[in-house]
Amino acid sequence: MQNKKRYKMLKKTDKPYPLPKYYQISESIKEKIAGGEFVPGGKIPTYQILTKYFNTTMSTICNAIQQLENDGYIHTVRGKGMFVTVPATVTDDADAAAASWKVGLAMHTRGDLIQNLVEVLVHDLEKHDIDAFPLSTVLPNTNYYLKEKCLEKCIAKGIDTLVMDGSRDMPYKLLLKRRADFKQLNFLMHYNSAIDFPDANIIVFDYAGAGRLAAEHLIKAGREKFAFVTFKVASEAERRRYGCRGADECHDMAMVSGMKSVLQEAGFPESCLTVIRENAPFTEKNITYFTELLKEGPWGIFAVGDFRTVEIYKAAARIGLDFKQNLSIVGLYNTSWTEVLHPTLTSISINETEIAHLAADCIINRKTGQRIVVEPKLIVRET
Repeated sequence: MQNKKRYKMLKKTDKPYPLPKYYQISESIKEKIAGGEFVPGGKIPTYQILTKYFNTTMSTICNAIQQLENDGYIHTVRGKGMFVTVPATVTDDADAAAASWKVGLAMHTRGDLIQNLVEVLVHDLEKHDIDAFPLSTVLPNTNYYLKEKCLEKCIAKGIDTLVMDGSRDMPYKLLLKRRADFKQLNFLMHYNSAIDFPDANIIVFDYAGAGRLAAEHLIKAGREKFAFVTFKVASEAERRRYGCRGADECHDMAMVSGMKSVLQEAGFPESCLTVIRENAPFTEKNITYFTELLKEGPWGIFAVGDFRTVEIYKAAARIGLDFKQNLSIVGLYNTSWTEVLHPTLTSISINETEIAHLAADCIINRKTGQRIVVEPKLIVRET
């Protein structure tokens, strides 16, 4: 009877958390621990009692308990039960606190852009003796199955911090389901999730700012017709299944919004901007398409990914177009490969090195809930 009376003191949280029920339950128990109602060394209710009290499933309670264990609030003694522990405190010596911290990179580590970011991030973490390792060297952008397997690998390896490119093709629903398996989440460059992760660190590039920079440059070049070339969006079925944002909410639409705002201020009609979506560069079909497009008059083009400019250049060369008179192009990312392969291309840098430094700081100092936007930089060259 005494135990039952004590357990009634544990009330359900009445805060509207956007995360699942297991998270609400774990937060409710944390409040009682912080308030001294469950004291260090004291036993907490059994799985069966918690399941009945919260009117939920055993699986949900298991996830809530896992969350509490991950956060250092409780520990399990085999055969005896679950007991309250004192949560680990962060000492002044960040290096000592981070010594056993494991970081998993659920993102590309090949290719120029993210390879640059990853190398800087890993280097910063190594200075503080933090292990960071890729969970897959190749993760095709549209292969959700491989992304899911990558997350499962994180869980199996006991990763403390998960670092990922928050692009439209991340399986956010699976990540939400397994949130309790990670102590810290870090979304870098993009955050195209329709699901809110309020405790995650989100360090992204100012895509609307990139659109503004591109439009301003193309207007100065004397262009009056503009095109924005980007990737195809996820289908509605994929968005429902994986929890990513709709077409009008993804980061590429932020760039379109930035371009539109500048064009509107300059007095251009909305019809002067054409949005072109394609996924497969370097194809004959694409080159043929751009060949016909470029015949329609002088264009100012902003292409997402410097690699997409290649087919536009090929199309222009095919019809003998005078670049200086009839075409201005701005690329995006401006990596070291761009400087070698397209040395005349005007491009916008997303400052991936700064993103990496900021992410390393969050990991080293165990920060959560950070929202940081990194400003773009226009690199003007011959085009």
